Amino acid sequence: MAVLIVGATCSLGESVVDKLLSMDINVIAEEESHRERNLTLLEYSDVSLNTSGSGFSISFDGSDADIVIGKDLIIHDILPTRDDRWLVPEIRNWLAGSIAETKPRFWLSVIDAANAISHIAKAELKLDGIHMCGRREWSAIDSKAEFDMLWQRTNQGITGKFTAETLFGHEIAGMEAKPITHIDAQRPDLDPLHEILLQLTGDGWRPLITFRTALMTLIAGIMDVD
Repeated sequence: MAVLIVGATCSLGESVVDKLLSMDINVIAEEESHRERNLTLLEYSDVSLNTSGSGFSISFDGSDADIVIGKDLIIHDILPTRDDRWLVPEIRNWLAGSIAETKPRFWLSVIDAANAISHIAKAELKLDGIHMCGRREWSAIDSKAEFDMLWQRTNQGITGKFTAETLFGHEIAGMEAKPITHIDAQRPDLDPLHEILLQLTGDGWRPLITFRTALMTLIAGIMDVD
């Protein structure tokens, strides 16, 4: 089988291409960047990456496909690996040093999203308005606290001049138990996604990448561009 990926110029699209190839699933995508990222894998495996062909299709640019991201699969609160169209407004504001009103988030690593999408594509399963996000609610205050700590630590790492405040005494923000009745935001319905993945993988929808890890990856990607 082969999966046709359309408009995969964002970090999520790239992660889906990479994951499919690692699962020994042939991919069709016109962007040369996918081949450059996966040169070693393509050289030492039988999987193929072609620029043209047909197969079960996933679109990241709104064009017609078996699965159109944003329509058939609606993804919320994703943390990309760089500053691209998935980066939410408040993180752009934090990067610029400004503070804007925000809301609770159900943060989701692009890696967890790509893993789930790849399993769905492998099964050639069409979707209809399925929602995807993280399972845990993060308040705006806790999200900002994690970002500030990691941003400061990264910048100090560049100079090699760490402060004790940055290096020590930083527990992960928002770890206090929170009663269900105190949930501040309405989480998208994840039951349909969970049931689909339960049938496909036996695990259901269980994101594995922590918010801190996903945020560190994003910051590293932003710094690399800078």
